[in-house]
Amino acid sequence: MITKETVLISVTHASSEVGTIEPLKEIVKVAKEKNILIHTDAVAATGNIPVDVKDLGVDLLSIGCSSVLWPERGRGALYQTGTK
Repeated sequence: MITKETVLISVTHASSEVGTIEPLKEIVKVAKEKNILIHTDAVAATGNIPVDVKDLGVDLLSIGCSSVLWPERGRGALYQTGTK
C-alpha cells in the first residue's frame, strides 16, 4: 500500500484489545528503504513490554502518561528521534 506519495507510516506497536505485537523492526526496514518516516503508537506497549526507541528504529513514538504511571489521565507525549 506504499505509493510514491507516502511520506509517513503509522503503526500501533501493541494492541491492548487483542494482544498483538507488530513486527516494527521489519516495518521500519521497509520504510527506511523508501525514505518514509515511521511513527508508532506505543501507548499500550509502554509499561507492559520493553520499548526501546533506538532499538525499534522509529522516527516518532507516542506514549500515554497513564501507561508510565503519570497521575493525570488524558495526557501523552510524542517522542521524535531527530533522524529526519
